[in-house]
Amino acid sequence: MTALEILFELFAKAIPLDLEYYQGVSWDIEEYIWSAVRLSDGTKELYASDLAAFSAFCRDNGVDEPNRIDRMVLKGYVSALILGGNSRRTVARKLSAIRGYIKFLIKHGELAEDPSLGLALGRIEKKLPKVLSRYDADALMTAKIRSNSADYIIYRDNSICELLYGSGLRVSELANLDVDDVDLEAASVRVMGKGQKQRIVPMNASCVDALRTYLESGRGQMIAAFGSKFGGSSTALFYNKVGLRIGTRDIRRVLDARSATPVNPHALRHSFATHLLDGGADLRVIQELLGHARITSTQVYTNVSKERLLEVHSQTHPRGK
Repeated sequence: MTALEILFELFAKAIPLDLEYYQGVSWDIEEYIWSAVRLSDGTKELYASDLAAFSAFCRDNGVDEPNRIDRMVLKGYVSALILGGNSRRTVARKLSAIRGYIKFLIKHGELAEDPSLGLALGRIEKKLPKVLSRYDADALMTAKIRSNSADYIIYRDNSICELLYGSGLRVSELANLDVDDVDLEAASVRVMGKGQKQRIVPMNASCVDALRTYLESGRGQMIAAFGSKFGGSSTALFYNKVGLRIGTRDIRRVLDARSATPVNPHALRHSFATHLLDGGADLRVIQELLGHARITSTQVYTNVSKERLLEVHSQTHPRGK
């Protein structure tokens, strides 16, 4: 099977790759992923899959060791990705994984120079984040839970939604919260963000009320309900229905159960930032609240607001209809 056929099969199936699937010379991919502490768990999974596919492509084209990676191989791989129907954004992400891996190889003396320098895909149009309207956000916060749900599940789910929208947390940040991270008196939550950077984020009154109810009643009920089967960390703020610390997929299910259409948890973070900006909040303040390292990451929300302004204008102005 040729390299292109392998790539087409992988992309068509879209199955996460197991690094053990690619046997032979060790490419130290797992070691690189483990060392990349600044990457989120989700990004690490994507990068591991990307690099496993890249190493397979290399070996299929005669590059059986990582120290033989050169510019020609990189160009060939990028071409194969594009021919495989991948978007430029996806190719850029895969190339980012490779660049990080190459720096790792250089640091450990496997490569003398970086063959990816100057390798560009051209300008990639930024995709505007999906933002809920205030009406839709309010509807999600106040949605009725299934009547057969236990009280502790209702209290937990209310708190999760309020934190995602009211404080703009990443879904992974919320999943990793411990009880001691929440300060109800100060109406704030301590968050460990990307790159192990800690920040303190304020909570609104609705969020504080929801969390107080959950902590005073729901969390204890949940632990009591599982009894001896409870296997979760005693410090975790939220648990799933089998007693383990709640995961990102569990949180997605919480939102899906409350919404008529699937809602990505990150959409609540985008909505948090956009609605603050619409209300007059300073961009630098929003940057701090979101935990963005660069202001350019936050500036995307100014484009979202402009898009919404144009939409509102065209729908409401008598000459715009």
